[in-house]
Amino acid sequence: MLRTVLLLLGFAVLAILSWRLGPADIAMLVGRVGWFFVPALALYAGHQALRALALHACVLRRGLLGYGDALAIRLSGEAIQSLPFTGPVLAEPTRAWLLTRRGLTLQEGFAAALTEYLISAFVTAALSVAGLLYIVGRYALPPIVASITGVVVGLFALFLVASGVAIARRFYLIGTFIGGMAGMGLLRGRLRPDLGWINRMEDLLLAILRDRPGRFAAVALVELAAQVPLVLELFVLLHALDLGAQPAAALLIEASAKAIGIVFMVVPQQMGVAEGSYALIFDVLLLPAASGFAVALLRRIRALLVTGAGLAMLARLTKSEAPVAKAGIE
Repeated sequence: MLRTVLLLLGFAVLAILSWRLGPADIAMLVGRVGWFFVPALALYAGHQALRALALHACVLRRGLLGYGDALAIRLSGEAIQSLPFTGPVLAEPTRAWLLTRRGLTLQEGFAAALTEYLISAFVTAALSVAGLLYIVGRYALPPIVASITGVVVGLFALFLVASGVAIARRFYLIGTFIGGMAGMGLLRGRLRPDLGWINRMEDLLLAILRDRPGRFAAVALVELAAQVPLVLELFVLLHALDLGAQPAAALLIEASAKAIGIVFMVVPQQMGVAEGSYALIFDVLLLPAASGFAVALLRRIRALLVTGAGLAMLARLTKSEAPVAKAGIE
């Protein structure tokens, strides 16, 4: 019910923004991009390919998961995340389940999917903090925007510090959180967590996050590299719109948009949030707000194309015969 309300509110925001910025102007800007959309789409595909490589590296046992399967699983989860009523809540469980169909245990599947997700979150949070701090120091923001930005930076910094402490001390953060929810009566019916099972899964997760610093560093570098195609994609769109923006501006926009997207991740498909945040960021950087709206719309279109590919991959993976999971880690 909540996601339905948020989705409807998002559509309302989208309609209001479109009306205020001018539907004709937005349509003209989208049309101006033309064939530049093709390299932009290819760069986004490169981003997904690199994150699939990171997922592949997060599987501890060798020989079970090929890169092609990792890419298919990555795109399948992306498709689930893009659907209005599933979203990010089911994306990682879907990837974990698909990994079991390649021979991993469910614990290994969750550990690999969550490890890749968390390392990506660490990289994204660090980039967002750096980008937001630069904007606060460089541009004159309205007081309310500056205050909200300060809160977001503080929350991201707290997330990074708390995660670092939990990893260093081998603290079972997921098990503690779920156990706390169960203790408060927030989990009812069939949702009775097996904390022992969850803690053993976290041991596998910590095998990379804490016990194998070389593997952690390698995955983090891949996740950092995965951000480069997104910045280049944005630069291509800015160039197509004749905005005269430099690559540094594309990096700032990407980092800032990621921060807003994380804060409002509960809104299905970021409906209205993406368009509003891009329009605001463009305005702060002294770029046309309508161009920001158009860029967000173009990125939504390429995400829908990837969703279609992901759904096709999901159908193929679920039809294939699942190997029998065997215990053991390399």
